[in-house]
Amino acid sequence: MNDRLEILDKLYDGLKFKDATYTEKNNTCVMNFLYNPDIFKPNDENKKVLYNKFEEIIGNYVKFSLNFITCPLDKRTIANYTYSTIMNIFPAISKNFTYDDVSVDIDNMKVNITLRLSPSAYEYAKSLNREMLIAEKLKESFLADFSVTFSKKDDEVVIENQIEKNMELMASIKEAEEKTVYELSEIANIIGKNDYSLATDFTKVKSPIENVVICGEVTSVQRKTYKRNYTKNSETKEIERTFYNFSIRNENKIMYCSIFPKQADEAKGDLIEVGMNVCCFGSFREFNGKLNFTANSIARCVFKKEEIKSQFKHVNEEYHTVFPKEYIDYEQADLFSLEEKSFAGNYVVFDLETTGLEPQKDEIIEIGACKILNGKIVETFSTFVKPSRHIPKEITELTGIDDSMVEDAPTINYVLPDFYKFCYNCTMVGHNVSFDISFIYNIAKKLSYNFDNPLMDTIEMARKKLPGLKNYKLSTVVDKLNIVLDNAHRAINDATATAKVFIKLY
Repeated sequence: MNDRLEILDKLYDGLKFKDATYTEKNNTCVMNFLYNPDIFKPNDENKKVLYNKFEEIIGNYVKFSLNFITCPLDKRTIANYTYSTIMNIFPAISKNFTYDDVSVDIDNMKVNITLRLSPSAYEYAKSLNREMLIAEKLKESFLADFSVTFSKKDDEVVIENQIEKNMELMASIKEAEEKTVYELSEIANIIGKNDYSLATDFTKVKSPIENVVICGEVTSVQRKTYKRNYTKNSETKEIERTFYNFSIRNENKIMYCSIFPKQADEAKGDLIEVGMNVCCFGSFREFNGKLNFTANSIARCVFKKEEIKSQFKHVNEEYHTVFPKEYIDYEQADLFSLEEKSFAGNYVVFDLETTGLEPQKDEIIEIGACKILNGKIVETFSTFVKPSRHIPKEITELTGIDDSMVEDAPTINYVLPDFYKFCYNCTMVGHNVSFDISFIYNIAKKLSYNFDNPLMDTIEMARKKLPGLKNYKLSTVVDKLNIVLDNAHRAINDATATAKVFIKLY
């Protein structure tokens, strides 16, 4: 039906048919139009013409309404949107690209855009005919016809002093700092299994953290039940399940914990006894303004306190290689903009593309991240990373990233200090965060950077707040939440979509 309705575009200058949504339940069709208020006015007379045309195309057996969304052709708005599009969707050509490199010329309903690119980005973009792709992307959000041309900047000048500063930074070590951990031994699993070797000091935890081990002496334990619906062969039954609330003490401080065993392990919770020393693997959650611990597994143990003196690199005083960019989000005339929402805390939502799945063997080839303050995305961090070996064919097929795209990218030893600064004092968030953070931990250890940020996982948030999905892949979750994810399996695009998921589910 949408194809037939596109002839409505030709009725008026400054009017563009977007789409039509039909609801069978009440036999209603809503037609969405974008319009330029400088050229078209959605007055009664114009609406009547559109109604009559719609009846001519569809007939009068459907109820329908018209919805008009303003979309002015403003040079500044178009320039901002173009810059945002290049930085967020086409990072391969964004090297040394700034807002001043966008030139916009408007002639009636035609927009001509000139982009000044670095020599390497220019050659890459021209070889792949990126002009057409960028123009089509811009056309999706504005009424006009777009043309895009590239011009080449002067030869790039390598800023040697920045690299020298970075090298000095790489060698700088701050004073040793003490960190309390607990060495665990004589492990005897009660519910579930895990790798219990060291436990963190829960008395120092102040905010939600995913996937950590804690330990202490059990001071109370209660067996409780809850009811849930269980569906099998299209028949739904209410079943009763068991869970356990218990508390553990360490350094005269108490942490309240819960564990929800699998049905086969429910009786094993009765083995948890007051006075027993235990270790638990799980996550810190905030409930009614207080931190609680939800355990996935629990074991008896012996624990011994240790003070570890660690040496780590300084946080950069300034960015040296990868510079964050202000986040500008211009979705289709704000039609799909996120609801106004504010919450406390500093968060960095990040995503990586890598040469494979093993942190000890494979390498990072792209980092994308969004910083969230007061519930809004304010900055992005995006860069390719040059690996020490060729990118496998299957990774190129998945991500679109090949060796030529990372040829001029900085290596990880230049990127990580800036990413560390970007994430400092923030909770790090990811979709299946354990995979991405494992690569960060591996390289950070080699370069002496201490990523001890609290962690949160949007998969866990989605499972809790969106029960019943067929799976919890990022593509499935964003579809459920009506979030646009263009060019998936590119780090900055996945990170931006994940950030919007996090804001909606928070």
